[in-house]
Amino acid sequence: MIEFLLKASFALTVVFLFYKLILQQESFFALNRFYLLAGLGLAFVLPFVALPALINHQGYLTTAFQSPGQSAPPTWQVTEVPEKTAVSPEVSTSVTIKTSVGPEAKSSANATSNDSKNNFSGWFWLGLLYLFGVGIFALNLVFQVGSLFYQALKSEDKVNDGEAVIVNTSRPQAPCSFFKFIFIYPNNYDFATYEQILAHEKIHVRLKHSLDLLLAEVAVIVLWFNPVAWWFKREIEKNNEYQTDAALLQTEPINPQEYQFNLLQIAVPNKPLSITTNYNQSLLKQRIKMMNAKKSTASAYWKYSFLVPLFFGTVLIMNEPATSQELPFNDILLAARTVNPDDADLGNKAKPTRDKEPASEPDQPKNKQNSSIRYQQGDVDMAKGYWYSHQDGTDYCLELKGGQRASSWNMSECFSKKLFQKTGNAVYSMTNEVGTLQLNGNLEAEVSQGKYTFTENSNFKKYLAANNLVADDRNLLFHLFFANVNRAYVDFLKNNYAEVTGERLLESAIHNISMSDHQSYLGMFQQHSHKKPTLGEVIEAKIHGIDQKYVQEIEKMGFKDLSMKKMMEAKIHGVNAAYVADLKKTGITNLPMNKVIEAKIHNINPESVKALRALGFGELSLDNMMQLNIHGVDADYIKELQAAGLKNLTLDQTLQARIHNLGASTVKAIRDLGSKDLDFEQMVNAQIHGVNAAYIADLKKAGFQNVDLDKMVEAKIHDIDGNFIAQARKKGYNFNSLDKYITLKIHDGAIKALKD
Repeated sequence: MIEFLLKASFALTVVFLFYKLILQQESFFALNRFYLLAGLGLAFVLPFVALPALINHQGYLTTAFQSPGQSAPPTWQVTEVPEKTAVSPEVSTSVTIKTSVGPEAKSSANATSNDSKNNFSGWFWLGLLYLFGVGIFALNLVFQVGSLFYQALKSEDKVNDGEAVIVNTSRPQAPCSFFKFIFIYPNNYDFATYEQILAHEKIHVRLKHSLDLLLAEVAVIVLWFNPVAWWFKREIEKNNEYQTDAALLQTEPINPQEYQFNLLQIAVPNKPLSITTNYNQSLLKQRIKMMNAKKSTASAYWKYSFLVPLFFGTVLIMNEPATSQELPFNDILLAARTVNPDDADLGNKAKPTRDKEPASEPDQPKNKQNSSIRYQQGDVDMAKGYWYSHQDGTDYCLELKGGQRASSWNMSECFSKKLFQKTGNAVYSMTNEVGTLQLNGNLEAEVSQGKYTFTENSNFKKYLAANNLVADDRNLLFHLFFANVNRAYVDFLKNNYAEVTGERLLESAIHNISMSDHQSYLGMFQQHSHKKPTLGEVIEAKIHGIDQKYVQEIEKMGFKDLSMKKMMEAKIHGVNAAYVADLKKTGITNLPMNKVIEAKIHNINPESVKALRALGFGELSLDNMMQLNIHGVDADYIKELQAAGLKNLTLDQTLQARIHNLGASTVKAIRDLGSKDLDFEQMVNAQIHGVNAAYIADLKKAGFQNVDLDKMVEAKIHDIDGNFIAQARKKGYNFNSLDKYITLKIHDGAIKALKD
């Protein structure tokens, strides 16, 4: 993680310096915007890009970043390893293992252990400090975004102006925008200036500059310790303003000098949030200078031609070559563990543990269900890599991986020892129709490691091609090898499935579906779905764990004629015999599988059924229980309503109250509006339409003192408030009745006959 952060910081610095030194003065603002955003993304991607070995000292920064703070390396001694795969003595771990143990070894182990503890403590506190900074800045971003949306949603004075929503704030602040929302305090400006500000901010909205600032904020959160990240964010803000100024002067009939004078005149000290694109900034001088600068000519585009060698060179400096001849001893063998050199007899104590799984056929690879294969299809070549092994009875349990220190994939499997032949000094091979796996290293040791090579069988590859069984994944034969897919297997598939492709064959191998598995699925589909399955349906059934045992379990529950698709749905949602038995204990019986699945999804169980039936609604159906569960109606909520005076509510009324968030506090607030004898429906209507104390006070201020709640709800539905009444009175509509104002609003203020 630390290495990644340092590399990302370095890449970001390269992007920043190139912009400041070469591109900053150019008026290609849209192109500069693309460069800044693309450079920001590349800074976090380039640390993962590895090129073939091209130059000396390639990946110098990787070596430099790994060197500081390393403790003295322990000594490893491994026997029967050929010279070409000899173990490197430099190992980044606190374990010291020797074939003989003496005082010297103990002393070395203790010293290494102490160094490791000190090193761990330092990195731990440094990492904790980094995470603390990430947390602080992340919370700050969340607060900014939340406060802006809260202000936009809660504002009562906002106008939907097509591409933007104008939020007229009640307190002075600098004009700014965030995505489609434009925040402005209109009382500070005359009409012409107000319109100019809106035109400026609408360009920010149209160009989606808020997205740029959000990405910059995220980069600052991750690299908060690096001042370049903060400077980079500032450059993105400046370029956004340059681009907006240029677009405004091109599209609007505005005199540049008047516009620049306006910028200075309306600059205010009220600083907006950092994630907003704001009209008034401290960079006014740079903006005015850029507006007056000579526009860049097309000949200046040559500067951007340096980007490819710039990023290419950055990768060469940062990252080691894609392939390496060194054995990855920075990875701990098979399991994270510490071995005490005082224990001369390691025995079973040193063995990594795993769950054994029987092979479907003798002397074949064990089930790959616990294997971990992580890689993007076709992106890596798995034909060469590294292996680690430990013995488990009659098996060799291997972990295969591709990288020297870290790998984009790994796979763990156990194989019968009978499958391996010793073909040389510490060279072992396993062969089948698909190819040969060769292991270089002492496989017979209790715990061992080395390099592997997988060689494809060219005849089998031609056989697949002749049958049009090819796949985009270059590792097709590698997976077929471990699944023991031979010609007989392929012929069986072609004889039994309407369509067999290389991709489907690959999926079958990865999910370890044997020939006997296929035969079993053919029978199950024929019996339960009355059709022959496609290969895709068989793979889907295997993925979801449908086997003969689960089918028999379903039948014992009383579900005799379910399709395989319905069985898969039941398995996905965890329906089993124990769950159906639980439902029967509650008296819920004879349910179709659809209802059982629905009940499981909504967590209907004996405890929840007992709690729901105790709510006082009589005998509840399963549908009623699921409704109550979905909306969170429980005994505490019922007691809360009853304490507020809402007793003897029906099931539907209780659900309605919960849906509209009617609780003790809201009931009290509604009653405090002036009427104590409100029925349930009136309370719900008031809650739904937002008739609250503030709204009542607004109407009273407008002269309506004693209006019943139903009439206030009707007025609120039609957006009648103090502001509307005041505006109507200015136009000559002076009424003493809310009904007339409602009529006026319905007819859009165009009833001259109603004027006094």
